[in-house]
Amino acid sequence: MADPRLLVFLHVAAKQRAFQTELQAALPGVAVTAVGRTGDFDRALSEGQDAVLTLPVVLAAHGLAPVLRGVRQGSADERYSLVGTEAAPDPGTVTAVGALDLLGRDGMTAFVYTLVGRHPKVERVTKVEDLLPLLQMQRVEAILLPSRLLSEVKMASRLNLASRELTAPVGLPTVARLGESGVQVMSAIKRLPNGITRAFGVEEWR
Repeated sequence: MADPRLLVFLHVAAKQRAFQTELQAALPGVAVTAVGRTGDFDRALSEGQDAVLTLPVVLAAHGLAPVLRGVRQGSADERYSLVGTEAAPDPGTVTAVGALDLLGRDGMTAFVYTLVGRHPKVERVTKVEDLLPLLQMQRVEAILLPSRLLSEVKMASRLNLASRELTAPVGLPTVARLGESGVQVMSAIKRLPNGITRAFGVEEWR
């Protein structure tokens, strides 16, 4: 009998292949596919999965409902920050923003609007490490990312970065069950070591 299948679509500071290897080692008996691009996510989803681990906004865009929610410090939400150089960006005036692509062009435009309250041009990237070059090359005025990734991004940059935390909450990673073996996958996810789940902002599952 084939192992139950888990599809993971999360942006973490580590390289995607290393992240998949780490997840696979921590989830014996589960076939893990970790992707970082919306196209790869759509493709893998169409091939059939037993469970999906991603952000609630991604699940909602695909008509899926979470059955297991990630929680940190008692909350199922986290905050995002706008990061610029020299001075903290003003959400009310920023005209171009770099962001990790979760939803494709139209979806990301709407997602950024819910956070900053306006429709700036959105430059989408697929890896955390690709955000800083957007600022360095002055292709955007600010980058948008989960506040928990700020320290790692600042450590990787020689720019004088300044950030402003936004008030709109974004749901932490959640799990949707798609197939019968999804229950087995969820049980395995609940046992993931903290060192792995902290990489995507989760301390416990509820």
